[in-house]
Amino acid sequence: MEMASESLMVEWGSWFQSILWVILLFIGLIILYYIIKEIHDAKVTPRLAEIELEKEKLELMKLDYAHRGEPFFRVPPEKQEEINKLDQDNIKLETDIFAKQNAVDRRIQRLENSVKSTKLDHMVEKIKDEESKIR
Repeated sequence: MEMASESLMVEWGSWFQSILWVILLFIGLIILYYIIKEIHDAKVTPRLAEIELEKEKLELMKLDYAHRGEPFFRVPPEKQEEINKLDQDNIKLETDIFAKQNAVDRRIQRLENSVKSTKLDHMVEKIKDEESKIR
């Protein structure tokens, strides 16, 4: 009987030991899963918060632009016409100024090129004179 109880104890011990290893392995895998999940969440959560913040900014911008579409005060039509006329006058003046500035720039460039050409002509004449003296 003692022999049977010892063999039963050995079988029970080996069975329990193998089950214990399986349970420990399973618990280890669960712990590893939660560690990996926490690392992943630590990387993803700030990005999700940034996305939510950007969405809120976009909503605020939409509300702001919608609000800007309606002016705080109404401009009477005669004042609006005066403002439009002043804008048109400013555009004409800016165009004239641009044209005059362009003309001045081109005239200065033409004058510089003329001076440079004359200078080069004089240099060529001097070189010819020097060459004729040497010969």
